[in-house]
Amino acid sequence: MKVAIDLTALMPKTTGIDTYLVEMVRNLAKLDRKSRYTLFLNFADRKRFDGVLGENIAVRACCPRPRPARLLFQQGVLPLASAISGYDVIHSPSFLMPWWRGRARHLLTVQDMTFFSMPNLHSSLRGGSIFRKMVGMSIERAHMINVPSETTRRDLLHWFPNVAAEAVRITPLGINPRFCPAPPAEVAANVKRLGLPPHYVLYLGTIEPRKNVDALVESYAQLVSAGTLDEHLVLAGAPGWNCERIFQRVKAPDLRDRVHLTGYVADQDLPWVYRGASMFVYPSLYEGFGLPPLEAMACGVPVISSSASSLEENLRGAAELIPPGDIAALCRAMERLAQDRDWRETLIALGVERAAKFRWEETARRILECYRELA
Repeated sequence: MKVAIDLTALMPKTTGIDTYLVEMVRNLAKLDRKSRYTLFLNFADRKRFDGVLGENIAVRACCPRPRPARLLFQQGVLPLASAISGYDVIHSPSFLMPWWRGRARHLLTVQDMTFFSMPNLHSSLRGGSIFRKMVGMSIERAHMINVPSETTRRDLLHWFPNVAAEAVRITPLGINPRFCPAPPAEVAANVKRLGLPPHYVLYLGTIEPRKNVDALVESYAQLVSAGTLDEHLVLAGAPGWNCERIFQRVKAPDLRDRVHLTGYVADQDLPWVYRGASMFVYPSLYEGFGLPPLEAMACGVPVISSSASSLEENLRGAAELIPPGDIAALCRAMERLAQDRDWRETLIALGVERAAKFRWEETARRILECYRELA
């Protein structure tokens, strides 16, 4: 079997999609040493997989990172390479596939459908009609589609009812074993090293409207005003689209010394940022999967999350779930976790157990099944 994987969507600062791309390849390399793989990468990423791939996996650095160059590669160079090399399967793991399909069978990964259901919560590029049309054409022309959750599968079939239901496969994401509890002394030392307060409520993810961070900030402000929460609030993650309102709010006098903006967190520091938190709060309006709350659970941190989309699917029974945007409910949940030690310990135990069910090895196994069926 000859498989080509388009990894030109990789970014220098890792997001959830980047984590999926990297972990999928690393675990495929462990699982399948017989098939022949070609990974197409940006020039800047040519050494990203050094030392972790087998001899059956070739790396081809083929284009610069800017979006126009990546689109030119995807729509022009990749089909040509496929015609020359005779790939059995081409995997496009980030929403878009080549227009010309050629002889190869195509697997398309769609992480979520918010470009269609919530375009107002995306930038003009991602929420615009041109991008939606490109994604839609890819969905309609792929031989098989893999999605990370039943929520995304259901939404995709709602927006594209002509797509055969049996062609849409669910492939849940995984949690890296490095996300795990650590001794308190080591946690305290690393929290200090990172310049974080000793006790804090944590949000980690891109700061953008879809993540509903403003609801968390407002709930936190109410608890501070009432004097019922001693922890500081840490908002960790890169600034995203339309985040200025949140940044202005946390500069107000009532929050100025209580809210900490870390910016993007380096990959090696992520587990320590999670471990140092008293609780993790994820109020997102919609997630195709939602890695951060599960990573927090794996680190032994109790989680409060919105009950929206795949978050309820993945977290129900192991986290405190609240309706998205319900500030009063979020206040009550945060206050309870801060004051009820037994409830904290219950959620910690349930969370560690739940996170252990999500393994990248299983993600890779399901992807490999798709490749083999297509080939």
